[in-house]
Amino acid sequence: MIRIALTVFVAAAICACSQQGTGGAEAVSGQTVPIANGDFERAASGDEVPGWTLAQHAGVAAYKAMLDRDGAAHGQTSLRFTRTVPQVYGEMMQRLNLARYGGKTIELSAMLKCADVGPKGWKLFINANVPDTLAYSPGVKETTGWQRQSVRLKLPPQIGDVMIGATLLDGGTGWFDDVQLRVVD
Repeated sequence: MIRIALTVFVAAAICACSQQGTGGAEAVSGQTVPIANGDFERAASGDEVPGWTLAQHAGVAAYKAMLDRDGAAHGQTSLRFTRTVPQVYGEMMQRLNLARYGGKTIELSAMLKCADVGPKGWKLFINANVPDTLAYSPGVKETTGWQRQSVRLKLPPQIGDVMIGATLLDGGTGWFDDVQLRVVD
């Protein structure tokens, strides 16, 4: 009787330890991480793009984001992002709670294209909001057609919210479509 109770206790303790910090499910390499409206097919409400937030460095509104039904990379719609007045950066982003992926490497990928973008570029980013956890894709500049870009970041073991998105670091217009996030290790 004691041996059975001890076996049950040990099995329960092992199970609890293996689930700690993962929300009960272990992150698996290749696993897709859910994001909102990564294909931009959900209709906008006024100036709002469902699932996405427009942010900028400071000052007066310097960017315009809108859904674009003219020549999406996939599906019917992409996001068009334009700088309207000089500004350090502007971005379309999502804040995700990725605590269950602590210690794992994640990869953000998307289709990007641009028109008249300056040398600093239109890039994907992942920001884990702690020192040394901001990563950018190579990005696109000048005028380009659609191309797949990606960026990877190893998350700290103790992580909460992470921001993902695309940032315009110069003048011009960038398009964003088919956004995907996955665990790569």
